[in-house]
Amino acid sequence: MPDSLSQFYRTEIVHTGRLPMLVLLAGIIVTFLFLRLNTRLIRKGVRWWPGNLEKGDAHLHHVAIGLPIMFIAGVLEFAFRPSFPWAEIVALCFGGATAVVFDEYALLLHVRDVYWQKEGRHSVVAVFLAATFAAFLVAGIVPLAANDTSTGEAVSRWSIALVVAVNFTFVLVSFLKGKIWMGWIGFFLPVVAWVGAARLARPSSPWARWFYRRRPRRLLRAERRELGFASGVGRWRLRLSDLVSGAPDPPHGRPADVRMRRAAPPAAPGEGG
Repeated sequence: MPDSLSQFYRTEIVHTGRLPMLVLLAGIIVTFLFLRLNTRLIRKGVRWWPGNLEKGDAHLHHVAIGLPIMFIAGVLEFAFRPSFPWAEIVALCFGGATAVVFDEYALLLHVRDVYWQKEGRHSVVAVFLAATFAAFLVAGIVPLAANDTSTGEAVSRWSIALVVAVNFTFVLVSFLKGKIWMGWIGFFLPVVAWVGAARLARPSSPWARWFYRRRPRRLLRAERRELGFASGVGRWRLRLSDLVSGAPDPPHGRPADVRMRRAAPPAAPGEGG
């Protein structure tokens, strides 16, 4: 490790107490990539891969494993406040369990197995949001520009409270306009939320339903912009998501529970219909 990188690691990560958060972030990323590799190998029916945990017709979803691990890791952190290296071990377990749970977030949201359907992309978005949240904290970026101040600086505290309130308003407007990523990133980099709040709302967003019904020209502009986004940046974003996590099944393709089954062996001569 170069001296400059080693110095940065010691001063910006270790000495600032961000090492557990860095380990947690690593746990999220590594576990998510492993889970997606695992499910894609199962999806392809690779015979040498262990496959799913099953008993009869029951399939054990990995969210059922992640939730207890997350609970235990959280309890250990709050109960004992461990120091190095146990704090990092707990953080690694918590980050890994977070990825396990969020990887099946779409199943919890829709209360059915949509892992390889279009709705399953919600799980990928949830993991990306969790990872970026942890990454901003590792970088030392304070949410909503809420910088610390001493207890004696009452005026400064009120100023910070006002800045936080204004930034939160822009973040909220961005979310209501359907600008999920701009609002999320703007939670840490407020200027992004300002831009998101100033732009046209997406036609399916709450903001468009509330304010564009009586403004057909604005709604038409929003729909045209949405089509342009879907054919440009949106398409490449979906391709990147599918590259990392696997593309969903086409409509009326394989059944939703295809990942639960191993590929059936070819029928012997004379078998089958």
